[in-house]
Amino acid sequence: MASTDDPVAPYILQSLLSDVLLVSEESEGPVEITCVEAWHSSLYLGTSSGEILHYFQDPTSNLPSYMFASRQVVHPSRPYPISRILLLPTVSQALVLSRNSIAFFSLPEFSPLPLGRIREVNSMSLDLDRIPVDAGEEVRVTVFTKKLIRIVRIRDKELRLIKDIDYPSALVGVQRSSMTLVANDKTYDLIDLNSVQKIPLFAICSSPDDDARLQPHVASVSSGEFLVCSGTSKDEPAVGSVINLDGEMSRGSIVWNGYPSVIAVEYPYCAAVIGNDLQFHSLETQQLLQTIPFASSPNLSIVSTRYSMPFLGLAEKLVLVPYFDDIDSPRREDERQIAARLATVSSSLFVFSSELGVQCLVPTPALLNLDAMFEKGKVDDVLEAIDRSEETTERAFHELMYIRQKLSLYYFEQDDFVEAERYWNESNFDPRIVIALFNQDDVKGVPWLYAGVKEAIKMPKTEPPLEALMVVKHYLAGWLEKKGFESVIDAKDVFHSVEVAYLRVLLKTPMTTKEEIYNFTDSTVDEESFPESVKLLEEAHKYFALSRLYQSRKMVAQVCDTWRKIISGQWEDSELTDGEHKMMEYLLRCKDEKIVWEYGLWLMRRNAELGIQVFIDDRRKTKFNAAKLKDEVRKIGGEAWRLYLENVVFVQQHLEFANELVLLYTNDVIEVVESNEDARQEIIKSYQEYRALAPPKVAYTLFLEDHKEQSKTQDDITMRLKFLNVLQSNVDYDVQEVLRRIKPHEDFLITEMVILYGKLSLHHSALHILCHSLADYDTAFAYCLYGGHVIHADDMPTVVATSVSREQQSEMFKLLLIEFLKLKSTEDRIKCTKRLLEGWGNLLDLQFVLQTIPDSWSVKLISGFLISSVRDLLKTKKESSLMRGLSREENFRVVSEMMDKIEQEGPVIERRM
Repeated sequence: MASTDDPVAPYILQSLLSDVLLVSEESEGPVEITCVEAWHSSLYLGTSSGEILHYFQDPTSNLPSYMFASRQVVHPSRPYPISRILLLPTVSQALVLSRNSIAFFSLPEFSPLPLGRIREVNSMSLDLDRIPVDAGEEVRVTVFTKKLIRIVRIRDKELRLIKDIDYPSALVGVQRSSMTLVANDKTYDLIDLNSVQKIPLFAICSSPDDDARLQPHVASVSSGEFLVCSGTSKDEPAVGSVINLDGEMSRGSIVWNGYPSVIAVEYPYCAAVIGNDLQFHSLETQQLLQTIPFASSPNLSIVSTRYSMPFLGLAEKLVLVPYFDDIDSPRREDERQIAARLATVSSSLFVFSSELGVQCLVPTPALLNLDAMFEKGKVDDVLEAIDRSEETTERAFHELMYIRQKLSLYYFEQDDFVEAERYWNESNFDPRIVIALFNQDDVKGVPWLYAGVKEAIKMPKTEPPLEALMVVKHYLAGWLEKKGFESVIDAKDVFHSVEVAYLRVLLKTPMTTKEEIYNFTDSTVDEESFPESVKLLEEAHKYFALSRLYQSRKMVAQVCDTWRKIISGQWEDSELTDGEHKMMEYLLRCKDEKIVWEYGLWLMRRNAELGIQVFIDDRRKTKFNAAKLKDEVRKIGGEAWRLYLENVVFVQQHLEFANELVLLYTNDVIEVVESNEDARQEIIKSYQEYRALAPPKVAYTLFLEDHKEQSKTQDDITMRLKFLNVLQSNVDYDVQEVLRRIKPHEDFLITEMVILYGKLSLHHSALHILCHSLADYDTAFAYCLYGGHVIHADDMPTVVATSVSREQQSEMFKLLLIEFLKLKSTEDRIKCTKRLLEGWGNLLDLQFVLQTIPDSWSVKLISGFLISSVRDLLKTKKESSLMRGLSREENFRVVSEMMDKIEQEGPVIERRM
């Protein structure tokens, strides 16, 4: 073989028939094979003894094997050698050229046909652009004779001349449509058979010696090109020229080291016999690609029907095998048969000789060439080759996928991960093979791949770099988008593998955002990959993402359990923010009573306010037995029990629990006062600061609310304000019992005492405390105005809606006036008294006020009250006079109407019975 750039020879020899029955009883001397033709399973051999040997392929044999079928003598009188066999399947005929005459035979049995003969023939050709294919379709054959080029039409049992063209001594020719390249013993010419015009080309032999003669050779390259040979002598180098339809050279010349005895073209290769060698040149590069030596000079022929056979080397590469070697599957045999079918190659190029019999020149598949390029590192050549390739056949598709898969592995080994991903996507690569490069444990099921690709896989010896992880993350994300595609083979195991591997890569890649993980967990993760996904998230401490995975599968108990562990600190994950509130909202939407009960009570023990909402919020999807819930909350106690009672009393209006709620608050407030020194000091301080304020000033409870944020006992103040709200509400509770309990702490619980005295109608005591112990004058005014029910506490749970009569208000303001006049501070005494008289003096009797006000007070101090009182008296007097006048007028009108009616009716006489 010549040294060339092609790493694999373009052809291999496949023996078809080695033991040929050349000699018969009638044979005289040695017999040789002179020509070969093939049609389907039949092989026809022409011999030097003038016989046609018919061989039939054995259908039961896996190897090329032919059986002898028949022997036919062309010229019964004389054994003339057979020059050419031309098969015409559409008309079931064969033309046999022997000793310059054409005889006709039937196909496939090769019996003589009585159609006469065509004589003085040197060669014949079909129009290679118009070879008939349909049964019964007529055939036109161009016959090259000693005097003419003749075009004849052949039908079933009919032979007719169509046209004669004058061209003497035509030895060979090849026709493409209307153009024929023909040669005589000296020159080549291009002839247009329609216009009968000739384009002279060049001489066959360039030797000036007139005795030098070379056999002309013509072969078809393409629909518009022909290959011809020229030289100087048989042993001198010769040239092969490609001529187009304009008679010009269209390619570079092929140079042979001697003049060929025969040539044949099977694009893109040109075959030629030089001496005892069979040489192959590339028609594209004109380079010598392969030389096959023989013991003697062989012959060469292009047959009508291509011969097909499985190419073992190709099948061994294209067969699909399991990724894991220990898998023994019946599929192996099926894949071997599929690979054998895919690896079937065909050729119309036959070589034959008496020593070796008949052989087929089988073209080496392009894949083997490309694979060999890979081995030599010629990746650029491989890329150029696949850019030119087309997926015109099933085998071409698999060959292209095979090469692209090997390219992906090559780029992966070169750390060019972007290009590797490109070919992963372009090559139909099972993603599990890619996954195996990173973590073989994530491969589920048994991926199958080309055997040649499997041999090329080299597992990384180190951890993949970050760039590789980023690329494979992108690649697997693309595969996840294919979920549901029917075209994905072994989809269940494929997506099981992809999901687990994708999550693993997400968790290993530093640049992964939590949104990427959430997008994965929130999607529909397959049942098969779910357990491993849970395990991976737990190992990575991505517990909140784990809870989202549970949510996507509506696994409510697992969601709650995960959140409970995070909230309680058993698991650390900062991604769960405001966890207790999330737990509450989630439980409100839950319909599973058992789960809500378990985790709602757990939340209640941890955060009473949120936990109690699980059971009382109007949005809840579950309902519980009230008695069972009350007992359980009572066991929990504390804030939970308090909140529960508040809801039962103030929202559900179960007032029978009011006393229990009030006593609960009472105990809580007393406990603070008794056990919390800071709280006691804060209360004393608040009283001192409030008393020091000059009137007018806000109510004490509002003052307390405003200063709550700055207090270090904020929670205690909040609880006390809530207690005040409950005390002053209109629910029914044991006021005497509450008073009894807080009485020992009245110095600290002053406002509470006011409310309780009000509830017991001990208004004098309540007002005395407000004026002297607390100096809360604003609340004192409100107390009188609303009949002892309002102390300005914030966020009242129940609105007080008590109607107070004017007489009640008058009595209370009398008491308040007396208390104001007892105030120690002269300034406060005067300010408060003036405000009372000017604001609510109309509720007081003038005489009472004048008798109560100290004589030492000047008239000016109460002038506003006096003026207002006088005006009220005058107004009352005028209103009385007006009413008397209106009454007299109304009386006159009624009397007048009565008298008129009496007159109309007349007298009535009553008779005694």
